Amino acid sequence: MTLMRRLLLVVLVLGLLLVGGLMRFVDTVAKLPEPPVDQRTDGIVVLTGGSARLSTAIRLLDTGLAERLLISGVSTGASKASLAQSLSQSLPEHLLARPDRPGIDVPALFECCVDLGFEATDTAGNAVEALAWAMGRDMHSLRLVTANYHMPRALVEFRRLAGNTTILPHPVRPDFLRVEAWWRHRADGLFLLGEYSKYVAALIRMRIEDQIDDWLKAEP
Repeated sequence: MTLMRRLLLVVLVLGLLLVGGLMRFVDTVAKLPEPPVDQRTDGIVVLTGGSARLSTAIRLLDTGLAERLLISGVSTGASKASLAQSLSQSLPEHLLARPDRPGIDVPALFECCVDLGFEATDTAGNAVEALAWAMGRDMHSLRLVTANYHMPRALVEFRRLAGNTTILPHPVRPDFLRVEAWWRHRADGLFLLGEYSKYVAALIRMRIEDQIDDWLKAEP
């Protein structure tokens, strides 16, 4: 077999592995189980990246599924007041509290029960920030709210650092992404390919860091 044929064979095998891995990843995202809405946790963590994530988290907090909520990865210019105002404008009108009816009092929830995390700039940073927040409040279980396509990578980062802290995934389905029919839409396919690449990179980095830790522990 010539060198060129060998190279083509390697490219073909790598391509098949990529496609197979991507299809498995998308199938996992599409089949993420519906999160239990009656299971309490000590805290809720929502990762910034879309209004649907925050609105979902604040509704979970309002129903009493946890006592506190951390919004991780907040931009430095944001505040509780600005986030509460933005969220109040995005939530359906019938869900909001008014003088003549009960509902979600967004400003009051932010004032009493929401913490903002400004340190995280990526998913690994979210995990560090959220678990430090949980440890500082003696929390042993967290409901993790993020987009469904982001959940596999987020779980890799969170569960690696969680120790005895239970992580309950609560995936949110964004309106812009058609996971079930991704192959029909080029933009959706490219988006999921990018997220799959980040997921694989997180797995590889985790394996390398674990191997380094093992080597360091083995040294006399």
